[in-house]
Amino acid sequence: MIRIGTRGSKLALYQANKVAEMLKNLGYDVEIKIIKTTGDRVLNKKLSDIGIGVFTKELDLAMLNNEIDIAVHSLKDIPTIWNENLMVGAVLERDSYYDLLIWNKGKDIDFDEDSEVVIGTSSLRRRAFLKFIYPNAKFELLRGNVDTRLRKLREGFYDAIVLSEAGIIRLGINLDDYFRYKRLNILPAPAQGIIAVACRRDDKKMKEILKNINHKKTYLESLCERTALNEFGGGCSVPFGALAFYDGKNELLKLKAGVVINDELKEASGEIECGIDEIDKAVELGKKIGLKLKN
Repeated sequence: MIRIGTRGSKLALYQANKVAEMLKNLGYDVEIKIIKTTGDRVLNKKLSDIGIGVFTKELDLAMLNNEIDIAVHSLKDIPTIWNENLMVGAVLERDSYYDLLIWNKGKDIDFDEDSEVVIGTSSLRRRAFLKFIYPNAKFELLRGNVDTRLRKLREGFYDAIVLSEAGIIRLGINLDDYFRYKRLNILPAPAQGIIAVACRRDDKKMKEILKNINHKKTYLESLCERTALNEFGGGCSVPFGALAFYDGKNELLKLKAGVVINDELKEASGEIECGIDEIDKAVELGKKIGLKLKN
């Protein structure tokens, strides 16, 4: 029996059940355990103000105490500097990495660069990057699960909100019923749109099992993005975005990253020849771009 730890939101449970189904298809019995995290309890503060690992700490502890065997996360929620006894054992194929700007159909909003609108988000990165597109916008804190955020928008607390397209797709939400929306052409959070499975570093059996569901291309790209963030430093407390793409035909890994510092956007990009199993090359490129942005 493989014990899977997860948060209790609809989105988290979707992700955990997706991993559970893959493990069942390999012939394993699974059990899902719901664990509430600090990020679920504290909803009146920005994520960057609560601290590192707000959505992972309690699940980490449960793994270390052998209460669960693995934990399922959105990879972007796992700190780049993490507990040395834990590791990402697998990632699933990446879903959309885009952010969506969503507003009510009933609101007559044009959303041009002069728009004086109230945008809800809990993300420092989204707020900082969007400020370049909508310099006159006002940004207010928005926390809670996807349903809660959409309800608050419908009830008029905000003119618009920003959500990840991956979450909307996974929950099967049809935004056309109530809302207008558009994809935002801004750098995503490192590893946005990726489901990760964590395990104990000393659990050899589980590591071997998870290799069977690991998506190598996604793993390579996410490692490159997260290495860039780690090299730059600051985690969720800095408005940092990154997007890597692996061209398997030409064995080429490309990375573009950016950060907003003192209201100025600084970007850097690069590429490296790389086989799909050459994770050291992904780390090399990530460090290079992160260091370039840092300096």
